[in-house]
Order: sequence, then structure tokens, then C-alpha cells
Amino acid sequence: MHLANPKAVLAWIALATLGLGAEPSWRDVATVLAGCAILSVMIFAGYALVFSTEAMIRLYRRARRGIEGVLAAFFGFAGLRMLISHF
Repeated sequence: MHLANPKAVLAWIALATLGLGAEPSWRDVATVLAGCAILSVMIFAGYALVFSTEAMIRLYRRARRGIEGVLAAFFGFAGLRMLISHF
């Protein structure tokens, strides 16, 4: 999932670099990579389980319009700020 998002890839690389230090051993690198993989699988599997429940589906259907409205306003504002920031 993260491989298609360059910001996420760069953030993970930055965190791993900070955590590993200047001269990590291959065991340290393997441990960090395995930990990141396990963490990612657990998080996305958790999202899938939580958001596939009937209660969460009903909650999202009720809140969908509001969530999308807030996000549209936020991204519209951010886009407008980017447009006028060069003036």
C-alpha cells in the first residue's frame, strides 16, 4: 500500500535511517524491515476488520456527507492558498 505513495516511502526511509544510525549491522536492518512489515500488515488488516463491520458501515454512511464536506473544504482551502502564495 505504501509503495505507491512516495511521501510514505520517504518518511519510512527517514525513520529507519534515524533509528538505525550510521553503521547498522545486517541484523539491525533485517529487524527494522521485519518490524515495519509486521506493523504495516497489522495496521491495514486492523483497518480492514474494523471498517468491514456492519456498525462501522452504518456509521460511515451516516457521516459520509459531513466527512467529505470537511475534506473538500480543507483541500479547497489548501489549493487556494497554494494558488495565491506565489503572488
